[in-house]
Amino acid sequence: MDTRLHVYYPRRTLVLSEYIPRLNLTQPRQEQHQPPNVLLFIGGMYDNFRSPRYVDDLAALFPRNEPDQKWSVFHVQLSSAGKSFGLVDLDRDVEEVGEAINYIRRSITKSATTPVVIMGHSTGCQDSMHYMCSAIPSSPTYSSSSSSSSSSSSSSSSQSTSTSTSTSTLPKPIRPTISGLILQAPVSDRQAILDAIDKKSAVADAYKEALQLCASTPKPLHSKALLPWHLSYPLVGSIPMTLARFLSLASPESPASPAADDYFSSDLGDDIFRGTFGKLAGCGHVVPSKKPDAKDSTEAAQKSLLVLISGSDEHVNKRIDKAELMARWKKAILAGGAGEPTTPAVASQGHSEPRAVLSPHSLVVKNALHDISGASVETRTARLVDMRGAVLSYLSDVVGDLDGGREDAKTGPWKIWRDDRDAIEAERAVQGIKL
Repeated sequence: MDTRLHVYYPRRTLVLSEYIPRLNLTQPRQEQHQPPNVLLFIGGMYDNFRSPRYVDDLAALFPRNEPDQKWSVFHVQLSSAGKSFGLVDLDRDVEEVGEAINYIRRSITKSATTPVVIMGHSTGCQDSMHYMCSAIPSSPTYSSSSSSSSSSSSSSSSQSTSTSTSTSTLPKPIRPTISGLILQAPVSDRQAILDAIDKKSAVADAYKEALQLCASTPKPLHSKALLPWHLSYPLVGSIPMTLARFLSLASPESPASPAADDYFSSDLGDDIFRGTFGKLAGCGHVVPSKKPDAKDSTEAAQKSLLVLISGSDEHVNKRIDKAELMARWKKAILAGGAGEPTTPAVASQGHSEPRAVLSPHSLVVKNALHDISGASVETRTARLVDMRGAVLSYLSDVVGDLDGGREDAKTGPWKIWRDDRDAIEAERAVQGIKL
């Protein structure tokens, strides 16, 4: 599959990979129009371009040489990509995701209103949640009269003084809007570490010593000091890791006071989830969309979140009830999204419309490993049918521009999805025949 690289953050030499799939590989390459909608993928620990491999499967739904293609897929490279995740934090990831979105709108689609849906895998889910619900750091300020004062250099000094003293500073917006967010394989790194501690004494010893080292190191140095190799290797493998990132992932104060990376642990309280998932309704940089079943334009717009938990995720303890955990996230989103009656009809019924919901297409994907890999009929069904079907349905809900539907589309993403589904079902049927 063809890709095109864009340097979106020159100062850090960070790159966007734009997927450019084609229906017929025998046709000569030619410049195609730029689709107006973007699915922006954010990888997890150790991931970089073409990892996980299923990003290619998502991009294959949107061939660029198909007439009037409306969607394109990008994969953003962050400073934390590959083996660098131990050196930076979620705040830096979110800043870079924002830079990537700004670059796409400014230099690729050339439209400030381009709909962008972000999709995170594994630790990319933490980035997606952090993008949605974390506090926006203090931003640079700009003078509300700077342009006028700079264009009036011939004004008298008394006027300049007057302008200077009356100048107000306004916050400069630094987090671009998104139309939705998808979490694929959200997992708790803290609980994964605790499981490893229970199974391996070397991990338990390293964890205990790492906590002692953090406690004896002044907090201002946590972001600059690295864990010694004999401690980091048993805990996270062959990567460098600062004390700050270790504490964020291990989150030793959880569940009472979770650290930045601890969004998805099953033992977190409902009040904690209301403070994260529950912020979706009030998030100013998530654009609401009209409900897919709305009968007219007066019905309330809603924000939604799609969650795709891997049913056979090897990084999640089998004791954790995945469906119950998702139900708790749904409850937290609804609790944060309860609002005033949105239409006269709703008001007359004595209840209010939720302003944010868990997408009805959310599911625990049966037979899906953490990265939904595998060549069996079951794993390909999880990846090519269940996961991609949920993503297409969600994109249709929050943005649209997907012609037809699962069964009636004659061209486009749904047609490609249906052809893949039917091929897998045919293979399943053949396998079921006893010779």
